[in-house]
Amino acid sequence: MAQSRVAGRTPQEPSAPPAYRGSLRIGERVVEKIAAKAARDATGSAAPDTKLRDPKAGVKLHNDHATVRLDLDVPYPGQVKAMAGVVRRRVRSDVERLTGMPVVRIDVVVARMTRIGKGRRRVQ
Repeated sequence: MAQSRVAGRTPQEPSAPPAYRGSLRIGERVVEKIAAKAARDATGSAAPDTKLRDPKAGVKLHNDHATVRLDLDVPYPGQVKAMAGVVRRRVRSDVERLTGMPVVRIDVVVARMTRIGKGRRRVQ
């Protein structure tokens, strides 16, 4: 079986030291998309039969950490504080897992409450 060679290295040669491998920069827009999807997943599982607007995320990146602001809809009636906690945990987990960047603050702004069961039509 033939061995592949990348840039003159064989698979047995060690990689360059970390300082010489380059750098990785993750943009704010990428973190915003990750945070918005995590928030959408968290709120969608709470009321799957309710049509909620997609969450909007804003992110500020500081040297080695991120702060996140989320504007989202929550189902009514429901516990807003509990929902915000679920969303915070999910967003922090997903952003830190996918980017390796700690999230030090997550501000959740409830933009609208939507009655459970409204927004999706059922065929009868």
